Amino acid sequence: MDEPATQPHHAPTGDRHRQRASHLYGLIVSGAVLATAPEDFRLVRVAILLFSTLVIYWAAETYVHWIATRTLVQRDLTRHEFRVIVGDGWPLVAACSVPVAFLLLEALLGIDTATALDVTLVVNVGLLIATGWQMGRASGLAGVQLFASVCVTGLLGISLIVLKTLLH
Repeated sequence: MDEPATQPHHAPTGDRHRQRASHLYGLIVSGAVLATAPEDFRLVRVAILLFSTLVIYWAAETYVHWIATRTLVQRDLTRHEFRVIVGDGWPLVAACSVPVAFLLLEALLGIDTATALDVTLVVNVGLLIATGWQMGRASGLAGVQLFASVCVTGLLGISLIVLKTLLH
């Protein structure tokens, strides 16, 4: 059984770790939605589905962080602390902005759904690779370590393409 805290804890004032992780997680969830989206849906519907899914994930993650923080600090959070928790997770939703924009552009151009989903999924993999590269460089990785980190991040996206291939 956990013992109660003996000293008052302070709620976070901003969590760059969570912000970066949320962005990467948002790209992974975006890829999962793109991989499993039915090809008979209209692209605007897929874009709404993608955005809505990430908003639901964001709301759930925000709630989890809010309740966990309340548990740790053993008090109600201030408005500022709550806004920080809400904002720290928002990159999860923002990560879908490029895929959603691609879907809407493809809809305007009249591209069929199956092709548009494939193209957007490849774009999403590119975003994962770019994010893996940027995060690896920011963490001081170089050479083989950086290459391995980027490969692992890219493989997350490529595995979603494999999933799509198996599902459709």
